[in-house]
Amino acid sequence: MELKLHDQEIILQKLWKSKSLVNRKLETLTGKSVEVLYAGSANFDSGPDFKEAILKIGGIMLRGDIEVHLNSTGWYSHQHHHDAAYNKVILHLVSEHCENDFIEREDGVKVEQVLIEIDEGVKGSWRQHAELSSEKERNFEGIVEDCPLSREPGTKILATINKAGEERLHHKSEQFREDLLSCSWDQLIYKKIMESLGYSKNQQPFRKLADLVPFEIICAEMQWVSESMAAARCAALLFGVSGLLPTTRGQLEELDTTSRDYVAQLLELWGKMSRRLELKPMRAYDWQFFRLRPQNFPTRRIAGMVQLLSRFYKIGFLQGLLNTVQANRRDIRRLGRELESALVQDAGAFWQKRYRFETLIDKPGARSESILIGKDRARDMVVNIFIPALCLYSEEAQEGRLRNTILELYRRYSKLSDNSITKTMVRQLFNEAPRLKCALQQQGLIQLHKVYCRPLKCSECLGLA
Repeated sequence: MELKLHDQEIILQKLWKSKSLVNRKLETLTGKSVEVLYAGSANFDSGPDFKEAILKIGGIMLRGDIEVHLNSTGWYSHQHHHDAAYNKVILHLVSEHCENDFIEREDGVKVEQVLIEIDEGVKGSWRQHAELSSEKERNFEGIVEDCPLSREPGTKILATINKAGEERLHHKSEQFREDLLSCSWDQLIYKKIMESLGYSKNQQPFRKLADLVPFEIICAEMQWVSESMAAARCAALLFGVSGLLPTTRGQLEELDTTSRDYVAQLLELWGKMSRRLELKPMRAYDWQFFRLRPQNFPTRRIAGMVQLLSRFYKIGFLQGLLNTVQANRRDIRRLGRELESALVQDAGAFWQKRYRFETLIDKPGARSESILIGKDRARDMVVNIFIPALCLYSEEAQEGRLRNTILELYRRYSKLSDNSITKTMVRQLFNEAPRLKCALQQQGLIQLHKVYCRPLKCSECLGLA
């Protein structure tokens, strides 16, 4: 089995984390001693390979990031010297001799390099590991062996799943109750929607964006103007604070004519509002685009939030939801559809053709992207945001009728798309494919996995129902 260049970089990454390397006498290509006090934490997204390492280089204590390549040309071929996300790199690891003693960051700082040669014994061990790893991955399912609940009758299993689903709703509502101690209902729902739009990779920057530009500030800026101007102000605030709005001459030159005109309007509005409100933008490299489907790029998700706020800014999220429940109280299925439709957002003419401001979808045969927030994401937000929020509000307001309506919606809401946890739990609990019909049961499977299976609280699980 021939080692690929990528495999050799992975070996180097593993060596960097190993104690043998930490204890080894290391020198930079310029002859400076390197002492590894902390190797840093592995970074599985875009950016440097290791974050927040602590080193002594030539006796000087440094804290920063580590990047790994086969040789110094990898730094430049990957364009890291033009990427500010790599401006905290303090050491470059290579496994082949380099012509240059240093690599240079985007901010002009020269970074030392350390050569770590990989001997044939290590390469041989890696070949064996690589041959076995795919087989191990196929065999690992995350299933609890000999699960006691799986040996119970089917009625007991389903009753336990249902009970766990109700428990998960209660836990979510209690989490929302804690959040309400420091924000309004509208800010709570707004922030939870932002988190959901971030998926797993961008939840943190979306939360930060929601904190930096609260719902009340956005709504105040959208009042007393036309609807088109309200949407433009909202877009200027969100894209401006996110740091994703093109501002430099180089960025603006990459835009097509339509994008340049649209961005010019946002820049003018952002300039005025940022000074008046004393807002500072986030860093563009806080956002993850790496290994994301272009349809899920944060630029498109922020554009979807602009559309959503344009729908709710006059009455607020909470009152809008209460109005929808009141209008559809007698038809639970229709209520679910109306809550979903409130979240689904079309792209409009501008974002139909773009993933980012500078990226026009113009490849032959490429279809336009007409949806910014799709039905699957909307249904997920109904279950994980709207239902827990409305359930909690019904308790706070002592609205028994509202609570009964929301609980009925939860019990009858159809299944969401399966994920790795629900698939694993189905395999763990059932020999044959079960007839799980609703989102409550899927939520129950997630609750069982996280609260009972992972910490092996099997006896407590059996006592749920």
